[in-house]
Amino acid sequence: MAKMEIALDLGTSYTSIFVSGNGIVLHEPSVIAYFDDGAKRRTRAVGTEAYNMMGRAPEKTKTVCPITDGIIKDCDACADMLSEFIGRILPESYLIKPRISCILGVPTGITVEGREQYEQVLMRAGIDEITMVNSVMLSAIGVDMPVKSNFGGIIVSIGAGSTEIAVLSLSGIVRGWALTLGGDMIDRALMDAISGIYGLNIGRAAARALKEKICSLIRNDCAATTVSGIDAETKNIRSQSVSSDTLYGVVADYYLNIVDAVASVINACSPSIAAEIQRYGIVVVGGGAKMPGLAMLMKNMLKLNVHVPPDAAYAAVLGGGRLLSDPDFLDDILSHA
Repeated sequence: MAKMEIALDLGTSYTSIFVSGNGIVLHEPSVIAYFDDGAKRRTRAVGTEAYNMMGRAPEKTKTVCPITDGIIKDCDACADMLSEFIGRILPESYLIKPRISCILGVPTGITVEGREQYEQVLMRAGIDEITMVNSVMLSAIGVDMPVKSNFGGIIVSIGAGSTEIAVLSLSGIVRGWALTLGGDMIDRALMDAISGIYGLNIGRAAARALKEKICSLIRNDCAATTVSGIDAETKNIRSQSVSSDTLYGVVADYYLNIVDAVASVINACSPSIAAEIQRYGIVVVGGGAKMPGLAMLMKNMLKLNVHVPPDAAYAAVLGGGRLLSDPDFLDDILSHA
């Protein structure tokens, strides 16, 4: 039987798939849309197409985000979504479905029940063999941190649903911390801020677009854009010009909490590890690492060098892809899990 090897990053906002020999072949929003007539729901769209339906679909079309705060909340929807994604990446040359083996990134501190849940979802989606590796370790491997050495570095992974911080050494995690704080929480805070400041109700997609277009951690940033929504009083559609500087405090509050958590992890390290961190600095990855001004904010507050790699948003799936081609490295990582 033909075999396919993949690495999978099943994230709150995006699902990414790396196929051995081909690289990253899929990066789509973690959203599925169903046609639901009350008797049975049928998959209508997944990924970008489903995301674009959010807030716009007719009554019988329901959009579902199956992963919330880094945890699978709707197993059926997650399996259906992943099954569609798997179908997209299968080469047309295969006459029958190949046996699929997968390296999957999982959250720090995942429970036995959580592992079983991931396994059930992936098997329902058509994946036959599953190897689970801590996502933050995969991210470190994906950006070429020296995780095998006696100091592999400190990494901060800021995702949509959670933020993970880890100090790495000898292929394992010396210190780790996970926060239920990420990009989705910032999106919700932006929705509340626009409502409170301007009396304008906007949707989740509009809030995310606002964050990606103009939000930054640079004081007095003059970037601005126009956002449309429903006026809270008149219920009419209205547009409003919004500046980055107006939203600075909303965004900064969340990132300052992350910086405080990083400081706490460093303070809990041994003097020798703390000295290595002082020497080499911090690596920041994940979708939240793209926020303008983040590196400078962290550097000023922690008095450490901060590096954001070019492929920060794809670090975990790239790390999984690297392990696909290096089974000895994978065994070393698993032995310290």
